[in-house]
Amino acid sequence: NELLSMFGLSKLRNFQGASAGIENTTYFLFLADGLQLVLTLFETMTRDELPFYISLTRDLNAAGMPVPCPLQKLDGCSIHEIADKPALLFPLVQGIHLDKPTPQEINQVGSTLAKIHLQCLAMPYERENPHGLKWMKQALAFTESTLSQDDKKLIEQQIQARSKLESLNLPRALIHADLFRDNVLFRDEELAGIVDFYGAGTDCLILDLAIAVNDWCLNAEGLVDDEKRTVFLKAYEHERRLSSLERKYFLEALQIAATCFWLSRLEGQIQASQGSNQATKNPDLCKKLLLQHTTQQSLQK
Repeated sequence: NELLSMFGLSKLRNFQGASAGIENTTYFLFLADGLQLVLTLFETMTRDELPFYISLTRDLNAAGMPVPCPLQKLDGCSIHEIADKPALLFPLVQGIHLDKPTPQEINQVGSTLAKIHLQCLAMPYERENPHGLKWMKQALAFTESTLSQDDKKLIEQQIQARSKLESLNLPRALIHADLFRDNVLFRDEELAGIVDFYGAGTDCLILDLAIAVNDWCLNAEGLVDDEKRTVFLKAYEHERRLSSLERKYFLEALQIAATCFWLSRLEGQIQASQGSNQATKNPDLCKKLLLQHTTQQSLQK
């Protein structure tokens, strides 16, 4: 209640834990006047790192994007501390995460991602992608003892592909970098919110597009469905046309995106086996996507 009074809000009626992870811990707060909020405690991120995310989400929100931004205390500051950890308070976005998005819902995500990219192209923000080329090399070194020779070679080829991609004159700006279904909320079949910009960094826009396609356009086998991909790309291009170079290298971007999440999940599994309380996801799903895209590329040659 002391915290809520700093925001000029009513008293706490109830709260419940939403998720506990290695990155942050989240609570839903229910206030006496009916207002519902989300409280996020950052386990690994420092207070100094948060202003970037606050500014980014605030600017996107002000531009009309469905991006919730942190509330400000009466003194104008958003960051507060709970148990010596930095914390932010957000309005709760009412909605659900989709398990099987329809073409109409995929269309909305493609369109909204393009609008966010247009905003980011016009913004002055610069931040190294925390899962960039340097991280890929470190992640391979960290996980290679668990990999077969073939898998290691496959990842090394993707690191080379990413290096090439970075040398090209592709449109770059801040990207969300994790636009999976669990970071998008829908209410009554309408896109209500895009959350979790904590992995955002400056990179090629087609990489962001590829990351999203690799999760939103899947068939029952967990592979990218051509029709769904077409829906996503058409919706995206209705707002922002891809350059000829972006079209040329989109298949490479799909492969790199799949590799990054393969590596990230392999890393997570090792950390979990070493005692971290991180929730793990299946890395093989990402490897399967990578093999789909590499096979498609070899057929095109």
